[in-house]
Amino acid sequence: MEKIRVSVVMCTCNGERFIREQLDSIMAQTCPAEEIIIQDDASDDRTFDIVEEYARRYPQIRPVRNTRRKGVNGNFFDALSKATGDYIAIADQDDIWEPHKIERQVQTIGDRLLCASFSRPFYGDATDDTFFDMRVPNCSLLRMIYVGVFPGHSTLFSRRLLALMPDPSPLARYRCYDMILALTAAAFDSIVFLPEVLSWHRRHTAAYTYIRPTSNSRSAGNIFRWVQRTRRLHREVRDGIDQRLLAAKEFLSHVDSAMPVLRQALHMIDLYTSHSRIDFLRLQFFCMKNYPLLLYSFSGRRSLAGYLRGFYFPVSCSDYFRFLAPAAPSFRKPEEKTVPSE
Repeated sequence: MEKIRVSVVMCTCNGERFIREQLDSIMAQTCPAEEIIIQDDASDDRTFDIVEEYARRYPQIRPVRNTRRKGVNGNFFDALSKATGDYIAIADQDDIWEPHKIERQVQTIGDRLLCASFSRPFYGDATDDTFFDMRVPNCSLLRMIYVGVFPGHSTLFSRRLLALMPDPSPLARYRCYDMILALTAAAFDSIVFLPEVLSWHRRHTAAYTYIRPTSNSRSAGNIFRWVQRTRRLHREVRDGIDQRLLAAKEFLSHVDSAMPVLRQALHMIDLYTSHSRIDFLRLQFFCMKNYPLLLYSFSGRRSLAGYLRGFYFPVSCSDYFRFLAPAAPSFRKPEEKTVPSE
């Protein structure tokens, strides 16, 4: 552990309300980071003042302030390029880390490119129970070309990953920095998931993305509504899905990996975006055969239900892109979450 150098990279913007709690949790790590790069994206509150205050107390903190805003992707990719550690851990400004987060992830990553772990959501300003799925998520590239599997703040990755990542610019129009990093690692089939809660992800009821927790059970009513909605969504957002998958194809085509899953992912994208009915049917059979690599989790035992869900996946995947649907109350701010959990 003493020979391994770890960098923490945090990007901030108007985070004065909670940043102290996060910084305290990072400084309390059982495996201390050798450097902590905190790059502020031109905050107009006291965030950077607080960062400088901590930097005076802890010399490993390197504060950087942008003179103009770069945005989430621009800020994170720029900050990541400054890291010098063997491993890099991403931090958000308002979360809280368990004291052994870095230590456990360094112990687990081995020769893999990326290690992720559970990040448990909590609402500091609400009494609602939050739904938390403790199943180990599917980290296959076939699933990740459609949907993010874990957030960036739950990861620690080898700095080698940055050298293996192609130019992210075309894909960065559609995907966030953490998903681009995850896609690169998944293309090398080099992700390990540690099934421990090592970070707490703060959510806010005032946030646009807040959804009141409701039932995720696979009741007949929930499944019926889910099928209805995904069929409608598939018609409405197909063009938007095509754009994102084609951008993923352009990015992945430049990943220098010989892993079979990369060829499978590119083939899958070709089938989806061809708009041929024959190709769509081929895609459905492809997904049915490979459903363990597509669904949220896989128990290790194949089942008829799994094959059926795989066959329907080219339609049901539209649910991951529902934000592309025409603005309507059901998509702007859903009050119910009735999708059966995959």
